[in-house]
Amino acid sequence: MGIPVSLRDEREHPFVVLLTRFAAPALILVFYVTAALHFEYTPEGTYASLVALDDLSSLGGTLITLASFVHLDVLLAAKVFSMLFCCIALLFSYLIAYEVLGDRLLALSALLALSTQAWLVQVAPSGSGVGFFLVLILAAIFFLLRNDYLLATIVAGVATLVSWQSIFLLPVMVLDAYINSVDKARSMKLIPSILLVFVAVLQPWVLYAIYARRPFLPNEMGSADVPTLFPHLSFEMVLLVGVMFVGVALLAMRERELLRTHTAPLLWIAAASFTHHRLFALTLPLIIVYAFFSVQHIMRSFARAVLPAHIAGVVFTALVLAYNQFVLLPVTTRTLEESRAVAAELKTAALWVKANARAEETVNAPEGFMSLVTFYAARRVGVPNAHFLISDQADVAGFEMVFDPVQEQPEFLLDAVRYKVWRRK
Repeated sequence: MGIPVSLRDEREHPFVVLLTRFAAPALILVFYVTAALHFEYTPEGTYASLVALDDLSSLGGTLITLASFVHLDVLLAAKVFSMLFCCIALLFSYLIAYEVLGDRLLALSALLALSTQAWLVQVAPSGSGVGFFLVLILAAIFFLLRNDYLLATIVAGVATLVSWQSIFLLPVMVLDAYINSVDKARSMKLIPSILLVFVAVLQPWVLYAIYARRPFLPNEMGSADVPTLFPHLSFEMVLLVGVMFVGVALLAMRERELLRTHTAPLLWIAAASFTHHRLFALTLPLIIVYAFFSVQHIMRSFARAVLPAHIAGVVFTALVLAYNQFVLLPVTTRTLEESRAVAAELKTAALWVKANARAEETVNAPEGFMSLVTFYAARRVGVPNAHFLISDQADVAGFEMVFDPVQEQPEFLLDAVRYKVWRRK
């Protein structure tokens, strides 16, 4: 699958090979540094996962639990894993791009367009399991493009242990095996093997779930920090999908055999688009790759030379970069800073409760921040008639204000939400 060797551009200059060999890691490093600038950002979903570590309900949570066994700070470990996995996801995106495009410069352009995506900069430092999920999905697609169904099935099974939505990869692999097998008799033997390997990967988890009374289908995505498709990101995805669709339609008319080899990633994008907006957002690396694939084949339909495709690729990359830098990044940065400021206030308030309240005393917290307060206050949150209340109200009937984080730490934004700790009278 992927671009056949005969269709790859064999005229790539040794300088191009050397350039991409160093430029790809450099782009990933730049992404890492950019994401690290927002390292303090932690969404509620991450705290929810950390609070539930004792309830091993997914493979992602198990990794963090192993870190706690060696006395590592679980929040720090979650963030380090998240940053690492997002960088690995970029690497797999580049490998997929080269497999699909057969052109190192275009693959590098696709990596540049993806590494500057504001939503990925938001996901990386969050500490959520999204990066791990993304790595597994991209790895499975990469192995499918390489016709390595065994590895693809194993990785897809592992991805299902992170989040149940990955189970949709199973019918994608089965259909891909049937459509792309020249010998249909061989495909009838391959499909049962895919099913058996997938079940074998899941079986240990199923046995554990039965024994420990855990959910059969982990749902890491349920509380994950996947940016919702707000208008700015939705507009970008619509444009990219539009470009991708034009190229796919062109190939459907002129080169159906080539299009057939890309069944798996295109089916996965389609399945994700009908499943959930969070899952669809995470197909953006593949959408970007196939948008470049469309640009490449649209240009080559007018001229067989490679240069026009490269020029069009550079222009397309510039447009994606400009949209992210001037539209998406400011919105995302503002969101991250506001979230960080509010979380800092609530953290200070929760730590005050932990230090000043008796072990049996409980606390209530604002909706949407229950797990954050639970994590730092180390006590039950959200129970009726709690002894303490963290609220942004100016006055609370039946309570007296006992702590104001802004008075304790004036560096908090004065125009931010003012959360204070109240004690029941």
